[in-house]
Amino acid sequence: MPKFIRNIIQGAVSVHANMFLPKNIQRRISEKKFVETVKNAVSDVPFYRQRFAEAGISAGDIHSLNDIQKLPFLSKEDVRNNFPENIVSKKFNINECYYSATTGSTGRSLPIIFSAKTFAYYLTTSLRVYTLVGYRPWHKIAYIKYTKVETPDLGPFFKTIHIPSIERIEEQIKKLKNSRANILTGYASIILELAKNVLTEDLREINLKFISVNSEMSTKSQRDYISNVFNCPVYDEYSTEETWMIASQCRAGSYHIFSDNVWIEFLDKDGRNVKPGETGEIIITTLNSPAMPLIRYKIGDLGVPGKANCSCGCGFQVLESFEGRADDSFVLPDGSFVSSLKLLNTFTMYIKKYLHLIEEFRIVQRTPEQVEIELVRGRDYSDVHVQELTASLSRILGDSVEIIIRNVDEITFEGIKRKAIESLV
Repeated sequence: MPKFIRNIIQGAVSVHANMFLPKNIQRRISEKKFVETVKNAVSDVPFYRQRFAEAGISAGDIHSLNDIQKLPFLSKEDVRNNFPENIVSKKFNINECYYSATTGSTGRSLPIIFSAKTFAYYLTTSLRVYTLVGYRPWHKIAYIKYTKVETPDLGPFFKTIHIPSIERIEEQIKKLKNSRANILTGYASIILELAKNVLTEDLREINLKFISVNSEMSTKSQRDYISNVFNCPVYDEYSTEETWMIASQCRAGSYHIFSDNVWIEFLDKDGRNVKPGETGEIIITTLNSPAMPLIRYKIGDLGVPGKANCSCGCGFQVLESFEGRADDSFVLPDGSFVSSLKLLNTFTMYIKKYLHLIEEFRIVQRTPEQVEIELVRGRDYSDVHVQELTASLSRILGDSVEIIIRNVDEITFEGIKRKAIESLV
């Protein structure tokens, strides 16, 4: 633990100093990390060594960020098909790394690992999200997430409280009141659900300085609604389980790209960089994850690079906007709503618990009384574990909703963007 805390302190100093550096120095930092990432990937990761060789590229061909377009793209399917043998660096013992997994909005399991040093750094980039808008070490953060994030005990400082995202709304409100938190962070749709269900007497016991929403699209009108209910500012951030922090809002409302953590390209349909103010596909390269680097990773989102600097003083490039597909809320027979994130998080928990239980899933609500789930069985499929999963879903949806399981060989999706959770009600 002392080494981990040392990494936390070093990371915190680094990430907070970086955001006030001039743009040319920030680019040099990113460039150095990028070249090192490619060099280590070719040396230590079988997938990249083979893929780059097939493209006729060696590590010696990459000297700066201007060379990034020489490299092939990385898809989520590449990660799934090569994990862990070929996509994890041979310099790292996977059993000593932090393991995670995500379903994103697609319903397909995607495994990820981080080294202990990377995990410590990612925690500090999360901290920077909050310091950008007024967080102080003595503030207490309540976070809504499907699993608890293990953080070091630093006495009265950096205190966090976990509120499970799959719990019923009444229990979440109760835990938020009891937490005495200064800051609330979590999924936008779940915090919106909190705002719609919290009572006036509940709000007397909730005193938040600000709220940070993440992990999915949210509109300004939704954030304004949350802000009015809780009587505090609401800020948005853009992050993924694979890369952690990508961009976050400052007090002036601008989204700043954390270019010391990831390098982002915005590309048109022909693979060329778009101009500021134009929409492009977001391509991400991680700069701090040597155990499992993601180089030119197609995340599946669209974004618009900003044109201007921000008045807040932060030197990171401005992201004008990003786009993604928000999942639909489910309508229950009594007319109430359940955030689809609760359902998605439930599946994610079981994908983490039983890694090869399910390869892919899709949930479709056709009527308020019926939900249909398509499952592609994993190599370790078990009826008992799936019954455990459906029991968890029933606790969220209620006894009046019938859950139908259909085992299929393949799930077909229409369009470019996959959608794992959909309500037709």
